[in-house]
Amino acid sequence: MALLSVIVPAYGVQAYIRQAVESVLDQDFTDVEVVAVDDCSPDHSGAILDELAARDARVRVIHLDENAGLGGARNAGVAAATGDYVMFLDGDDTLAPGSLAAIADRLEVGDRPQLLIYNYARVWWDGRTAVSWADEVLAALSPSVFVPREHLRLFNLLPIACNKVYRRDFLDGLGVSFPPGYYEDIHFTYTVLLSAETAASLNRVVLLYRQRRGGSILGSGSPRHFDIFGRYDEVFEELDRRDVDLTTRKHLYDIMVNHYVTILRHNDRVPVDMRPDFYDQARASVGKHARDWSTVARQNAASNVRARVFLTRSYRGFRAYDRVDRARQPVRRAIGRVYWPLRRALKRVRSVGRVYYKALRLLPLDPNLVLFSEYWGSGYGCNPRAIFERLPEVAPHLKGVWLIDEDRARHLPPGTAYVTPGGWKRWRVFAQATYFVNNVNFAGSYVKRPGQVHIQTMHGTPLKFCGLDVMAKAAASSAVDPVRQPRRSGGRVVPIDEAKSQREFENLLRRSDRWDYAISSNAYSTEMWSHAYPCRYTWLESGYPRNDVLVTATAAEVAAARELLGVPEGATALLYAPTFREAVGDTSMRIDMRRLVDDLPEDVVVIVRAHHTATAGAPMKALIASGRVIDGSAVPWIVPCYLAADVLITDYSSTMFDYAILDRPIITYADDWPLYRETRGAYFDLLAEPPGLVARNQRRLTEILIERTYDGDEARALRAAFRQRFCTFDDGRAAERVIRTVMLPS
Repeated sequence: MALLSVIVPAYGVQAYIRQAVESVLDQDFTDVEVVAVDDCSPDHSGAILDELAARDARVRVIHLDENAGLGGARNAGVAAATGDYVMFLDGDDTLAPGSLAAIADRLEVGDRPQLLIYNYARVWWDGRTAVSWADEVLAALSPSVFVPREHLRLFNLLPIACNKVYRRDFLDGLGVSFPPGYYEDIHFTYTVLLSAETAASLNRVVLLYRQRRGGSILGSGSPRHFDIFGRYDEVFEELDRRDVDLTTRKHLYDIMVNHYVTILRHNDRVPVDMRPDFYDQARASVGKHARDWSTVARQNAASNVRARVFLTRSYRGFRAYDRVDRARQPVRRAIGRVYWPLRRALKRVRSVGRVYYKALRLLPLDPNLVLFSEYWGSGYGCNPRAIFERLPEVAPHLKGVWLIDEDRARHLPPGTAYVTPGGWKRWRVFAQATYFVNNVNFAGSYVKRPGQVHIQTMHGTPLKFCGLDVMAKAAASSAVDPVRQPRRSGGRVVPIDEAKSQREFENLLRRSDRWDYAISSNAYSTEMWSHAYPCRYTWLESGYPRNDVLVTATAAEVAAARELLGVPEGATALLYAPTFREAVGDTSMRIDMRRLVDDLPEDVVVIVRAHHTATAGAPMKALIASGRVIDGSAVPWIVPCYLAADVLITDYSSTMFDYAILDRPIITYADDWPLYRETRGAYFDLLAEPPGLVARNQRRLTEILIERTYDGDEARALRAAFRQRFCTFDDGRAAERVIRTVMLPS
């Protein structure tokens, strides 16, 4: 018995069926069977399947005696499947490389859920590719197992069977099958989403959904498009059987209304002479399934308008409305014709500032002026802060000025001078400062003068690929890599701009060429950064200044940090500090925090520190109000969170390297490690060399926390090896060394 059974129906797809099946067989995952169903195909599809089966025992072919249609062929495949899980692949589509291994890993991490939902990309015959907007929905669902009917945005995704994996015993118990005719996926999909109690998401392109130049079923004019009314009748019968709440019913009603409009607008579906009749049947369906929606909150305004048109207007009236509705796009274009010239005019105004800056560069440098910034002016923290705070003691003659956003300047010590990234005052500081300290690059508008010294402090020991290594990873990646995927812009397919991508890396190197010194916290970092940023600078293997306080912290400073954050006396404080994900809409908060705190003893609190590019999310607010969760992002830098925490929970964030200095327990929460490593790249296998115990799902994380094995013999041994490799230069004097080496030359 295989883990996965892939059902591949075949009818009239002799040009594509071999590629479809081989995309399964050629995967780096072998615990799979292909159940290929020859739906009495009139071409050579059946013979090609027999040839593939003779070559690979994992392929079984079923030859139907008469054509059953796509739904019937799938039903026959499910009946013959022996795998624990079933997935569908149409005979003209393919799977992206690495997909089955990623699916198997996600099923294991999710404790074998009833349903797994993944993403797909449309691939046109002319080479264009567009990733489904489902990435935004799946990213928000990725933290844990969930109940699909509690996330209504899932119902807005294209209702196809081929973007999911189904546990076979779940399908058997549900008794759902595909009906004959067109739009066979609608009832099946919504019944599954309404029924599943455990589902997981995989925010990765698995299905490569071929958009054929001609010959697709739904793109062909046919009276069988009238089948859609029966499909939605079946959906609402299912809602009646389940006594589904009015909000969910309205959501599916809106989907139905908009689906009817889509079909009427499609030039190649319903024949022109049949459209009035199709509209009349759509009107009847919209009226039949209508309810009193007045009590439903947050109704879909566009759908409400369309439903009223169906209920009160003839086909001629609908066409008039449709012309007006479609005119919104030209209106937006007209607005754009005004907006873009205004934007260009503003750019010309900004160019005046650059002329001013050029004149200021004729003035002499101020030998005592130091410009500090972190994360593009977004805050006051990290290594630049640690160096700034040591200046009065080590080099009191030096004057520090911060480049920082106006709304973040409140975090600076009283009386600290600052300029804003968009303000005119920054030009004078750019022109006359002698020393520049940043943990990222300064803007491209900064022109380095002879005599100016740039210190790149970095902002963490690198696990994930950085700099030019990202470019190398992107060049070798497949459809799963968001760096390489063409994206959507205003509904359009945007192809990869190779030249633009190349220019971005060239600009990165030009800015990095301004560095005179780069700070490293260990020999490993020096090695990785050297090929990630192959520029002309000198390494300062000094340790990270921001970690000095972790080395020298006293019991009183730890107590002060716990008081600052509001950790109750005697409580065990867990720090959850994940890194970001590139996926659209992903906050990276991958742990179900409510469930975690409910499962843990009352004397355990969780400090949540979101990555500086992400947010903890609205659901966290109620937990923060309860006192079980503490907003660690409310303090300007992460150091108090480190000092206050008894245990760190992180994923692939550089926080693990810093926190290890404290020699306190670290738990690696790596629910998506294979996907993360494949899409972003990593310099070493974290799961083979972790700083402590590893949890691949929340159940395991909870076990580790309740049993307190995070500080057992195994965890201590792993932490000791990790510290020996990555904490070698940090001795509490890094900031002083940097100042004396660079700003106080002998």
